[in-house]
Amino acid sequence: MNRLILTLILAGGIYTVMRSVDVPAPDADVWGSAHVYDGDTFTVAGIKIRLFGVDAPEMGQSCQMPDGSDWACGRWSRDQVRRILAGQNLHCVKQTYDRYGRMVARCYLEGQDLAQMLVRGGIVFFYASFSRDYIAVEKTAAVAGRGLWVAKVVPPAEFRRAKREN
Repeated sequence: MNRLILTLILAGGIYTVMRSVDVPAPDADVWGSAHVYDGDTFTVAGIKIRLFGVDAPEMGQSCQMPDGSDWACGRWSRDQVRRILAGQNLHCVKQTYDRYGRMVARCYLEGQDLAQMLVRGGIVFFYASFSRDYIAVEKTAAVAGRGLWVAKVVPPAEFRRAKREN
């Protein structure tokens, strides 16, 4: 009997703590520091976010350098985003949700469009299937040979499709 009472008290305490955790409503703007998974996906304030309008190489994706060597460009993209966001706070504004339940959002770093910053640096690509906002920015990065533009890169969407088919 004492064990049952103790279990109920413990369960009630856990429930109370879980309800008090400050997680924003799914339709609210999200503010906070980011835990970066890859070049276009991160968690802010407990919400998993897919950055709107861009696509990054996958974590297991390699790119080919001009000398023929392989480059872990997916990890590089992630590491660049981690470097940029380290110790910074993001403001993310929900656009929609994707099929994986992630919030698709426009995010701002010190008032600047994060996606635009990443495309400009050649860290990610614009994602034509979902947005055409960053076409000109990407053309500038490509002409300048910034970031991913130094290598031969299979577009991330094609890489994912090929991986699914194999």
